[in-house]
Amino acid sequence: MIDLHCHVLPGLDDGPGTLAESIALCRAAHCDGTRTLVATPHVNWHYPEVSAAVIHDKVAEVNRALRGEAIELTVRTGGEVALSRAGELSDRDLRLLCLGGGPYLLLEMPWTSAARGALNALRALANRGFGIVVAHPERSPMLQRETALVQELVDSGVLCCLDASSLGRRAERRTRSTAWKLLGTGLAHVIGSDAHDAVRRPPELSSALARAGLKIAEIDYFASEAPEAIIRGEPPPRAPEVGARRRDVWWRGGA
Repeated sequence: MIDLHCHVLPGLDDGPGTLAESIALCRAAHCDGTRTLVATPHVNWHYPEVSAAVIHDKVAEVNRALRGEAIELTVRTGGEVALSRAGELSDRDLRLLCLGGGPYLLLEMPWTSAARGALNALRALANRGFGIVVAHPERSPMLQRETALVQELVDSGVLCCLDASSLGRRAERRTRSTAWKLLGTGLAHVIGSDAHDAVRRPPELSSALARAGLKIAEIDYFASEAPEAIIRGEPPPRAPEVGARRRDVWWRGGA
């Protein structure tokens, strides 16, 4: 399994505070079947010291510690870049923040903004040569209100990464309903854990998707096949038709 969205690096954002906590997160991910974590710390104005150079140094530090602990898991570089910050970063910095060293950026939509302005900002980044993956669109109030905008984004080549926890019963009702709707209408391309620690927001990926009712082949697609394609710089293959079986679930508000 490949977790494309994980806050695993110590002391950078609201993820682990220490290296020991990072290793605990990695150990939990390994126990859940994940073998690659893409480190996606927040790159936004709340954490102005988080830069591509700092992320690369921290990834190297965590990988050294994992080898010392004999944990067979690899952390790769990336970032969860706020759309409001991305436009002010150079192409070089953005390339260093791409998921796993590929051409795709993981972008976080603004919580309050004009939908059309956000769409134009995404298009501007795409015109600079970057692939776009939108992080947890199901949690964005803007996209919850205007799911037709998600269709427009996908039609323009944007990919969507859901949080695994959004499909479960503990998710807020509107978040869960939107997540199942996007999954059921073919507008979700990959699913990550969005983990922040080993306990409170753990790196549950395959286990969370199994509890949500996805089949083995579907889990393999959303948590292995699709993220691997994204890291390689390829469009993910056609997703399995989850909606044909779960349409009743997302209309009722989730699993």
